[in-house]
Amino acid sequence: MKRDQRAELWLRDYVTTTMTREHLTSFLSDLEESFAADVPELAADAEVQRDLRAAIRCQLEAFLVASVPLADGPAATPVSEEAHALARTIAQRGLELRVLSQLYHAGHRAMLGFTSGLVEQEGLDSDFKLEVLTTVWAQTSELLNAMLDELAATYSRERERLLQGAFASRLATVREILDGGGHATQDSARLGYPLHRTHTAVVAWVEGAAPFAGSLESVVSRVAGGRRTLSVPSGAHGVWAWIAHGESDVEPLTTGPLSAPAGVRLALGEPSSGIDGFRRSHREARAAQRIAESGRRQTTVTRYRDIEVVSMLSADPAAMAALVGRELDGLLGEDTTAERLRDTLREVLACHGNQEAAARRLGVHKNTVRYRIQRVEETLGRDLLARRLNLELALKCFDAFGR
Repeated sequence: MKRDQRAELWLRDYVTTTMTREHLTSFLSDLEESFAADVPELAADAEVQRDLRAAIRCQLEAFLVASVPLADGPAATPVSEEAHALARTIAQRGLELRVLSQLYHAGHRAMLGFTSGLVEQEGLDSDFKLEVLTTVWAQTSELLNAMLDELAATYSRERERLLQGAFASRLATVREILDGGGHATQDSARLGYPLHRTHTAVVAWVEGAAPFAGSLESVVSRVAGGRRTLSVPSGAHGVWAWIAHGESDVEPLTTGPLSAPAGVRLALGEPSSGIDGFRRSHREARAAQRIAESGRRQTTVTRYRDIEVVSMLSADPAAMAALVGRELDGLLGEDTTAERLRDTLREVLACHGNQEAAARRLGVHKNTVRYRIQRVEETLGRDLLARRLNLELALKCFDAFGR
């Protein structure tokens, strides 16, 4: 007789003749407690706990008590309806598939622990103990992997069914609001998002063919920093999102440093209140995205407050082009020298003409800044502070759209 067959026969004999109902009940109770500890997402939901108990008792009782699974292999044990019901419940609660996987891996570990305990009690020799444990590990691995594949399909079907209805309703509601309709109280309940609060709209998208395996919704969640969010897909590689603020947490989001994973870009509108603010901030985020996508400077995060004037000027492209050509004539080259002169001009204007402060920001000597500004003024034919506002606007437009 083969070694693994000896172990299978011993296990079948133990289950059918030695193990009592009390042993099994005690084991299943311990297993329930172990699952609750390993998967804390389930601990607070009484309905999920009830489905979990039914699935555990039905599935593992069949595996332990029936001799067929151990004699003929794991395929003889079908996945119980209670286990399918648990998979559907997990999907209905909005929990990740990871939760289902954690449950069954915890079951695998518990089964091995249970077997280790019983072979110690039976006083088996060390070689045969190893045979029994190896057999249990192999059979439960095959069984639980097959079960998990089947239950993952059940979870996915239920999740898809739920998302089709919820997604369609959410998307229709958001589009109705953006089109100028909607009712704050009713739509807040429908969306599960407080439309009466202050919002910052976010547009997140994956740049071109950049590889990004994550979720854009999770990127928005990190930006939100624990605040309530609402997201809808804007296409295959982008989402529109809104972040709801409390009374005093607006400024850090709109002015503080933000980051995104490689390949992902963000555009943010300004915080604005109520259902009108929901629309306004979204329009601003879309405008910031348009500038970001056409801009010469490929920044990861673009805030509307930084490109507001450029966005308004771009409504008249011909007038904007005339402004750029008139104010920056002679400084519009793509060479390194022209770029350096524009950078210096930009910093000096930002520092209200203080060349020493500009030198510190540029990381160069103040005499270098003085020399470059002399060249700028010679090129433009005038003192740069004489038309400071026009120069600043022209530089912003050039940065966004080039020539």
